[in-house]
Amino acid sequence: MSSIEITERELKVIDEVSKDVNLTQRQISRRVGISLGMVNIILKKLAKKGYIKARQLNGKKIQYILTPKGFAEKARRSYRYLLRTISSIRQIKEEVQQIILKEYEKGQKSFIILGDGELADIVEMSLKDLRKEDLRYRRAAREEDIRDVHSTVLVAELNPDHRLRGKYIDILANITRSI
Repeated sequence: MSSIEITERELKVIDEVSKDVNLTQRQISRRVGISLGMVNIILKKLAKKGYIKARQLNGKKIQYILTPKGFAEKARRSYRYLLRTISSIRQIKEEVQQIILKEYEKGQKSFIILGDGELADIVEMSLKDLRKEDLRYRRAAREEDIRDVHSTVLVAELNPDHRLRGKYIDILANITRSI
């Protein structure tokens, strides 16, 4: 790692400074979860590297301001994080589609998505994007909402209740094996 690159802790400090220029080192310390002494060291490093400027307001009060270089680094890191997130979602969607296609090839055409969070949204998107005209699905927020014993239940919850009757597939358990 070159001396110009910044660490994750430095990036967290930059993020806090970008949110509020009036934060004290003690407040930054609490928000980032690192010692006050470490915050002091990081702020000095960031100022030396040109990511922030420290401005003395009075004898005790210092204001930390993000420089254009600091904003650019934050934006660059945010962009890379966004790309990694999109890539992860795409991979999860492909894996969910493979799970569904295995069932579809066995003759299963009816599915119920159990859950109401982001994973359930990804499962629904996966089903839509398969573009199978004879494939049917619906969502159920709770197990009690499931009455259809002929559908395969795609469980899209963090802590599924394994007392489900009928055919069910725990999506999270199946995709985390390969991630």
